[in-house]
Amino acid sequence: MPDRRPGAPLRVLVVMPSAISGRDVDWVLRLVAATDRLEPTVHTLSTAGRRNGSAAGLLSDVLRLRAELRARDPDVVLANGSAAGAAVLPAATLTGHRVVRVDHGSGSAGPRWLSRRASAVVSTSPADVSTAEGPSLLSRPGSDDVSAAELREAAHRLAGVLAEAAGRPGAGIDPTQAPPMSVVVPVWREGALVDDLVDALLPQLRPEDELVMVDDGSPDDTAERAERAAAHHPQVRALRQEKNSGAAAARNAGVAVARHAHLAFTDAGCHWGDGWLDGMRTPFAESPSPDLVAGAYRVSRRSVLEAASAVGCYPDVAEVRRSGPLTTAWSVLFGRRFDPTRPAGRSISVTRRALDAVGGWPEDVRAHEDLDLSRSIAERGLRCVLTTDADLVWDQAGVRGTLRMYVRYGRGDAEATDRQALVRDVARAVAYLVGGLGLAVGGPRVRAVLVLGAAGYLWVPLARARREERPFATAALVPPVIVLKDLAKVWGVLEVVRGRVGGRSRAHS
Repeated sequence: MPDRRPGAPLRVLVVMPSAISGRDVDWVLRLVAATDRLEPTVHTLSTAGRRNGSAAGLLSDVLRLRAELRARDPDVVLANGSAAGAAVLPAATLTGHRVVRVDHGSGSAGPRWLSRRASAVVSTSPADVSTAEGPSLLSRPGSDDVSAAELREAAHRLAGVLAEAAGRPGAGIDPTQAPPMSVVVPVWREGALVDDLVDALLPQLRPEDELVMVDDGSPDDTAERAERAAAHHPQVRALRQEKNSGAAAARNAGVAVARHAHLAFTDAGCHWGDGWLDGMRTPFAESPSPDLVAGAYRVSRRSVLEAASAVGCYPDVAEVRRSGPLTTAWSVLFGRRFDPTRPAGRSISVTRRALDAVGGWPEDVRAHEDLDLSRSIAERGLRCVLTTDADLVWDQAGVRGTLRMYVRYGRGDAEATDRQALVRDVARAVAYLVGGLGLAVGGPRVRAVLVLGAAGYLWVPLARARREERPFATAALVPPVIVLKDLAKVWGVLEVVRGRVGGRSRAHS
């Protein structure tokens, strides 16, 4: 398995079009070799297949690449040119690997589907703008006289594109070269968790870092425990809110006293891997630097029921790194994927500049405040990236707690007028209504169509269940868990709708 620690180099398979060398080919190889952020392996396509341009030659290249990808399992594949892309993309589709394609200019641009299927397309031609970063990202110089500094800078940019495509922004960068962090944690009625939080995060702080805990008006001893930790550890600071105002207000209070320009946010009740904080900071050492880093988290599996909830209701970190086209389409359609513009507040880091641009955490939103914040940041054109290098496990809250959470999420979707989430919630409500009626009064064909639709909805969670410790028991619980989750979200939406309709009726009476 590849080294997944923050700062570990990125394993990249560089696919060359043929054994024939060329200036563009040499330039890409020079870039790959010029940085220690990458651990490259070079694969050359068959000369005969490229010379003849035959379907048989292409198929041979695809099959060879598929075997190579499965054997080496790189973090990302770099397809050097359109000819390499034509073989890499089908092979990587079969194995689920991410691809970055180098375009050497209009003369070798290739069909547009190559660009659409690649995770990123970069150009070596100054006249061809293929990325949002501009044409200078990999621009090949007009001569071979390139300074060492220019070569390192171009190589660093290439490594950044590859790392972001692989879900590992900041890979290969020494975390000590990343900026200092202020970690802000809101706590409410979580006194028993404060000591564990400090014990887990304090060793991850570098000398200039700080941990800011904000008690949100807890009625128990949470504030006292936080203040006691601050008295014993100079890097820990404790704030006390007089009344409970919500997580967003508590985070804003922590931001107001935080010393640094880069802030990480998490929640009590999580389990942080040893490199969590470094995983949240190293992306900020990229050039260009992101404004928001979303951490892909895992959920607890302390029982078969939690395992069923994990595979049916949450995104899968493994699918960030390896995901076939059907699984990707399912995750996008049903909202079960990690999206850097829609992160969870339990693992997120943001620049102060981005927070100032959107007016901080939205205190008028009591649920989904993390989605509202990230959506506002993304809508302003600021960069949001996803990292899988910040390992974190979040404890699920049991059946009742989970249902209450999804009711709140449904309310948050309706209150924030989150169109994307509301469309899914309404579609689920309609599907359950139509499905129930169809099963009750429909004929055999209608029931067959409904069964096929349910199978399409459940097939990815059921496939995930095969990897669990008790696969059959987990798979059996997946359908009822998903149904309860969906109905809880719909109930939350209906509560807001009912409240608004009732308010309008009282206003007109």
